[in-house]
Amino acid sequence: MPSEWQRVRLDNIAYVNPARRVRKGQRVPFVDMAALPQHARDISRSAIGEREAKGAGAHFQNGDTLLARITPCLENGKTAQVRGLGAGEIGEGSTEFIVLSGIDPADNDYVYYLCRDPFFREYAIGRMEGTSGRQRVAWQSIAAYEFLCPSPEVRRAAAEVLAALDDKIALLRETNATLEAIAQALFKSWFVDFDPVRAKRDGRDPIGMPPEVADLFPSEFEDSELGEIPKGWRVGRLGDVLKQRVERTKPSSQTEQLPYVPIECISSKSVFLVEFRPGVEAQSSLTLFRKGDIVFGAMRPYFHKVCLAPFDGVTRTTAFVLAPIKPEMAMFTLFQMFDDRTIEFATNHSEGSTIPYAKWAGSMENMSIVVPPDDVAAAFGEIVDGLMRRGIQNTEQTQSLAELRDTLLPRLMSGKLRIPEASEQLEDTQA
Repeated sequence: MPSEWQRVRLDNIAYVNPARRVRKGQRVPFVDMAALPQHARDISRSAIGEREAKGAGAHFQNGDTLLARITPCLENGKTAQVRGLGAGEIGEGSTEFIVLSGIDPADNDYVYYLCRDPFFREYAIGRMEGTSGRQRVAWQSIAAYEFLCPSPEVRRAAAEVLAALDDKIALLRETNATLEAIAQALFKSWFVDFDPVRAKRDGRDPIGMPPEVADLFPSEFEDSELGEIPKGWRVGRLGDVLKQRVERTKPSSQTEQLPYVPIECISSKSVFLVEFRPGVEAQSSLTLFRKGDIVFGAMRPYFHKVCLAPFDGVTRTTAFVLAPIKPEMAMFTLFQMFDDRTIEFATNHSEGSTIPYAKWAGSMENMSIVVPPDDVAAAFGEIVDGLMRRGIQNTEQTQSLAELRDTLLPRLMSGKLRIPEASEQLEDTQA
């Protein structure tokens, strides 16, 4: 620990719940607790909603840190930095956020990483108050947090190293969002709008499609209970192309060796699994899944949580584990489960008053879908499988970068690692 560092309170360098004014009733960006990622800096743009300002809750702008103050969100690492708003725009969020902003805006990144420091998190958790299950930390306790503070130059240099790693992670995730958008657009074009069939019916060549693939599509439609569908295709059920994998197990030495994927680890509206936990944390009734399976959130409001399993692992029974009946249908079934119509069906057919659940057997398996011929599904799979493989590689790289960031962070915050040494490790990631 450098001798020139001084012990100060957090509110010496940061405003806690700074005044951010919005006019009640105006449309403003809105961030709820579910939008905050766990153990990551950035809030997904797709997770930033909009609502009429109520005046209550947290108010923030770009550069601010949002700290979840309620259990279990604080313990789970829900702390993010606001980056997705327009210039000068003020957002509104959950009443369970504490907002922090650098007194000098140049300290905004340092304030964020300080709030990610394990010592700060231990301090905040230790000062939670209230009844069991609804404990919160007060903003006054956060303001009073004392730490050894380096000079402004050292603070900003340390934050720059950590931010560079998070910037790389953000770029990889943006790439994955693009890959996913391409796959979704192709699914919609082929299996929802039937664009190749319409083009051939009108005497045009399908856009961007090799002749051998175009030849797989008919040039006519026929009537069905779901409306017009390509001639030769059929109306079937989800259960015709997917089966539920029901391999229940209990926590054991076997499950401790497997990655654990509770529903909160699955990102909203993304088929890529970006987070998992050690198997030793799996302490409830579990379901095994296999590489290539689809994990689908089985309770409201988690039906939009759908991912492709990149490895063997375990999840809780609050998720369906689904496997394609035919290998050539793997990518088709993944994006069919990700489709808005499937999520809407799950929502409309869920049961229960407190926590509505969907059921696979006798319910979701009976959802009517348009089933393409195997060769068309296989052609789709050949294109999309490459996108998914690249996305999984990107995800593995983000995990490695996150591990490095989490290793460097407490050492930089405490002064045990000097900036030149940290910069060398950062350069190694660019080699």
